[in-house]
Amino acid sequence: MITSKIKMMLVAVTACAVVGCIPLHLQKYRQHQEHRLSPSSAPPSNESMGGSTGVGEAVNVASQVQDAAPTIYPVDQETFRLQIPEREVWEAVLSVLMRNYSPLIADKNQGIFATDWDSYFLNGAVYRNKISIRISRGGPGITDMVIHNSVEQLRDSTQPPGVTSGPWLPSADPADEIGRIVKNMAIVLGQPAPRLQQVR
Repeated sequence: MITSKIKMMLVAVTACAVVGCIPLHLQKYRQHQEHRLSPSSAPPSNESMGGSTGVGEAVNVASQVQDAAPTIYPVDQETFRLQIPEREVWEAVLSVLMRNYSPLIADKNQGIFATDWDSYFLNGAVYRNKISIRISRGGPGITDMVIHNSVEQLRDSTQPPGVTSGPWLPSADPADEIGRIVKNMAIVLGQPAPRLQQVR
């Protein structure tokens, strides 16, 4: 009984320490977000912890990852090349997309992931979008990824988000959802933030 309680306490402490060092996940529908933990919200350093080494080392590692050269390169607005094995990229796709979407297709063998429509209200208008992703092996340890974001806007935006009786019209992406997905994948994979402004 005592042993099981001790194990549970150790698991809880470890989980808290790990969560405290993970960068914030970029939420959907937010206009202004921090890509990484800001200095004010970062875990305390070794000095403030009275000589404790674990948290300080984790902060140093996170800082080194953020400053390192990116391993996710944009080819065009929808195509990305990752210097990461295909299996790890697929797991990151599942981790990121399952937070905000309901999957319609998740075929690991074909490298295809597609979502159902997701409706939301942003900037005084009602939108819906769905994502399709295709990943394929681009070489040893290299994965190519194509992301397509279909966005539509409800013509009568005066209706509340739950009412979708009007026609949906094609729309530009009001929130750069592809960029958010790629940045979140970098966070999940423990990679530096990709430089997307070159093509976006």
